[in-house]
Amino acid sequence: MKKLIVHLSAFSTVGLTAATVVSCIPAKFADGPIGQRVVIVTDGGNIRDRSFNESSWESVIDYGAQIHTNIYTDETRTKLKTFTDTPEGKAEAFKFDYASSWAGREFRLENPQIDPIVRKETFEPAEKASSNYVETAGHDLTNFYAGYKMGLYKKADAILLAGFGHLGSVGKLIKWMEKDEKTLVLLDAQVDYQYEKDADGKNKLGADGRPIPTQNKNVISVQYDSELSGFNAAWDTALWANMPKIDMTTGKWAEGNKLNGDANGDGEISMGTFGGISTKFSVDNSMWGYLLAIELFNQTIAGKTFNLKDANGVEKSFTPELIKFGNVKTGIIKDLAAQNNSDTSWFSGTFGYGDANRKGTIPYLTGNGTDIIMGVAGPQTNDIAETDAKYKPYIVGIDTDQIKSVGVDKNAQERFITSSTKGLAQAAIDSFKKSKSLKYIFEDEAKTKVSHYVNGKETDDGYLAKQEPTWTISSSRKPGVKWEKGENLAINAVDYGTGFAQEIFAKLPEFYKSLGEKPQHYIKGEELQKAAKLIIKIAGNKKSNEWKIEDDGIDGYKNYFDRFLLSLPTKGDK
Repeated sequence: MKKLIVHLSAFSTVGLTAATVVSCIPAKFADGPIGQRVVIVTDGGNIRDRSFNESSWESVIDYGAQIHTNIYTDETRTKLKTFTDTPEGKAEAFKFDYASSWAGREFRLENPQIDPIVRKETFEPAEKASSNYVETAGHDLTNFYAGYKMGLYKKADAILLAGFGHLGSVGKLIKWMEKDEKTLVLLDAQVDYQYEKDADGKNKLGADGRPIPTQNKNVISVQYDSELSGFNAAWDTALWANMPKIDMTTGKWAEGNKLNGDANGDGEISMGTFGGISTKFSVDNSMWGYLLAIELFNQTIAGKTFNLKDANGVEKSFTPELIKFGNVKTGIIKDLAAQNNSDTSWFSGTFGYGDANRKGTIPYLTGNGTDIIMGVAGPQTNDIAETDAKYKPYIVGIDTDQIKSVGVDKNAQERFITSSTKGLAQAAIDSFKKSKSLKYIFEDEAKTKVSHYVNGKETDDGYLAKQEPTWTISSSRKPGVKWEKGENLAINAVDYGTGFAQEIFAKLPEFYKSLGEKPQHYIKGEELQKAAKLIIKIAGNKKSNEWKIEDDGIDGYKNYFDRFLLSLPTKGDK
């Protein structure tokens, strides 16, 4: 510790004391071979926040467990190095990984990522062993700069930042890292890029056919088209909520004529959403996708009759009704309109825990009888769980699978239908593999001699990363995961990599981007109606009652019901 404090005295140029930094981060260098050390610097929050910071940290841990799978035999990177499945082969492969990433579990060559589903592994042992993070003590420039300096001091070869909270301070870090040709990966935010121009003012293209970066050329930005995950989560929710009530432990019809998602007992389904601080491409897009799924349900499924059988083969004829929009007192699409970015029926105006209740946003929704609420405001999902309304609304979480955090903390697991998630870990790992500064393992800290070649040839430094279908999804259960306490109520109903859902994946973000810059331009009934019609057009001649996720990438009502029934425990399940 004494040695560390001496080094920290060099940070006086950014105006901090050694105590500021030492108190909040482990005094260790980053784990990993030279040339492969990734460090995450938090946005002023706790690294173990079970939200944005921790999910991003998990990407660093998982990356550290799979380096051995991406070792190439030479610089052409055409042939991967193989290891024998023997003690000697495993020992050789293990040397390429972060030792901390394997804490608490046995090393394996294949499928090295931590597996919470099949193998029931957790990140906890690896988190305890990891030193590849820096917790900043606050949200001001001084603390951010201190955190960045510490990340570099820990000998990071690349740094990961998560969240747009870094945008005001990241410019200095970019310059520091550019000198040493180190990559910065920025999640859920984008820096401004500039590219070389020709005589006509057009972008010059490099050998790879892409523009040649001149500004922020060591930064990979990752933005999420969260309208897609909001849509996914709400489509799962709408299909689950509008079933005749089923006993989740048996698959049999419940007594009476209730609906799965009818929290307030009025015989109807109402879904609403709210944001913290309005931001078109970080907050409002999730809300917009959520609202769109409701409108698509109303245009394609509501009013149609389905014959459904429970696990005992008991048949019911059922006609789903229109879903009401909880943010609108009338509940109907034509009255849906945000007035501005401070409209408290849509935005709490902060991301502070408790503020969505204090400022009246959640009371407004529950006053309208909203059965299901998604808050795009991080910790304010807690506010939904803690509402003092006369009934307990169901919850759709945000960013991460919040049943595992808010659900557990507030004893509200049975109220979580799903979460609209950002694939933080997968997007980060994809970006690490395309980072210029993570292409080699070196023998010395001066990086004068390469010992091994890592990751493929492709790089994304200087560009906004290309969106992948796995980055914006819901946390709903896969059908093979039987429901039990602690699991989300809904199963997944959207796969953007299959069928005509691939076109939805491509065109929906384009449609959203084409709308105006203020909430009153896009949180608007007529625009949502147009977007729903776009999806119907994409589906072509295939009617919604024919949609199947396995063929089309999106489920219709009947296929979802049948798949959902198979996901419930039966007498034969252990």
